[in-house]
Amino acid sequence: MNNLILQINKILSNYYPIETTFNNIHNLSHFWIISNDWNKFIPFQININGDILTGQYKNKRIKQVVTNKIYNWNEYLLLYTSILNIQWHPCIDENKFLCLIHTYNFLDNLNIKKIIIKDDTIDINYIPVQNYKLVWTDNIKPNIINKDNHFYFDSFDINKNHEKIGTQLMRLIKNRDKYNSIHFHLDNNGGGDIVPAHLILRCLVGKKEKWMKNIQKILTNKEIVEWDCWKEENGYNSDQVKKLNLDLLPDYKTKYTGKIYLYMNKKNGSAAWYFITYLIYAFSAHIKRFTKKCYGHTFKFGSIDKTGQLIIKGYSGTCSGDGNSISIKYNNIKIDCPTQQFINCSIKKKDWNRFWIE
Repeated sequence: MNNLILQINKILSNYYPIETTFNNIHNLSHFWIISNDWNKFIPFQININGDILTGQYKNKRIKQVVTNKIYNWNEYLLLYTSILNIQWHPCIDENKFLCLIHTYNFLDNLNIKKIIIKDDTIDINYIPVQNYKLVWTDNIKPNIINKDNHFYFDSFDINKNHEKIGTQLMRLIKNRDKYNSIHFHLDNNGGGDIVPAHLILRCLVGKKEKWMKNIQKILTNKEIVEWDCWKEENGYNSDQVKKLNLDLLPDYKTKYTGKIYLYMNKKNGSAAWYFITYLIYAFSAHIKRFTKKCYGHTFKFGSIDKTGQLIIKGYSGTCSGDGNSISIKYNNIKIDCPTQQFINCSIKKKDWNRFWIE
């Protein structure tokens, strides 16, 4: 682990534009350590408490795990979560975390070689195919409602999805005030470009509000770029706007007065999270912010008053204002490190890394 920490500190120094260290990687939403071999699985299923659910040792509880050291079960969980992006933390996505601990790990101190059940020590012989059911994906099958006031954005990646984004945007721009309510579906939207979020909010809000600030971001080379993100057609992102092939841009002078329904899921991080947060700032009656401690970490959550103009459904991902990661190979693992950071924008500092829940 010490060598990994040294390597991560070196990578952060070379690529992340603001000085930080390994101890802060939990606060970087685009920093990921990928260290699992998805062709090797523990031969039985375990739950978050260390109970064995299948196989020869079913109904037994793991007392200790042996990697390059001996850890009790909770110590092992704490060690594992110390290198995880918070979106894979068991308090946020227990299913993904369980998938991870069932796979072979290239990091010696996380690779389970033996388990100890009471006084019995059992060797772990990894198998190539699960003989139990743990599914990594959290993609949901969209329930398409064929009504004009329902808008579907399953990606904000303009390069890959510009036609669909452009079509949905034009429907909204042309027909906003025909609807008593508007429904936004972010099924499986993991982000992409922030431009669509700005254009949609501009369409809904009308005149620019006080909370809507310019963006300043710092790059790896320490260059600081600033632009008016509420006029994306001018300057920094103008080429991305052109790719959407819009017949006209939002130019409303008034704010939308109907109800807005927003359907979220845990995949909604990055640009999708900005969109969610913008809607909350613009249309929520009251924001409740709170924290929860779990497995050695403190997590930030937020919800809104259900009597307001905006109704949120589901559970969002999050973002910390960083982005544009570069992938670096280190031994058998991959490290994704962000190369830019927003240093000023419309997001309040207290809301970075906040998960929005209904």
